[in-house]
Amino acid sequence: MTVEFNTLLVKEWQSLHVSHEQYEQYSLIIKLFSVALTLFSLAFYQVGLVTVLLLGILWLQEGIWKTYQARTCNRIELIEQALKNKNLVAFQFYSQFAEQRPSAVGLIKEYITNSLKPTVIFPYVPLICIIIIALQLS
Repeated sequence: MTVEFNTLLVKEWQSLHVSHEQYEQYSLIIKLFSVALTLFSLAFYQVGLVTVLLLGILWLQEGIWKTYQARTCNRIELIEQALKNKNLVAFQFYSQFAEQRPSAVGLIKEYITNSLKPTVIFPYVPLICIIIIALQLS
């Protein structure tokens, strides 16, 4: 039973770890797209409120993405603890989340909290500042 227990948890850990890393890659793609959007706006003299709003949307989108990643990380940490204590049923990621799912307001707070982490804020705040400076110069 212990070997099967560990095997299932290890499989779940591996699957979640791959997802966690993919979330990080997609987060970087969102950042790179934001930089490209800013450069495009500057290069073609199209800086404006629309660019700032698009950067804000991308920033919040990354915050949502990071929230999903954080949930995966929480489950990974739980699995790692369970592998020590042997007290967790494998493959309960979505059930566990459904049991602990916050209200709509709680979800929005979670998204905003993740959007305000330093690793998410960068590069959005500097890009928005660049656009605002360019707007004032034009």
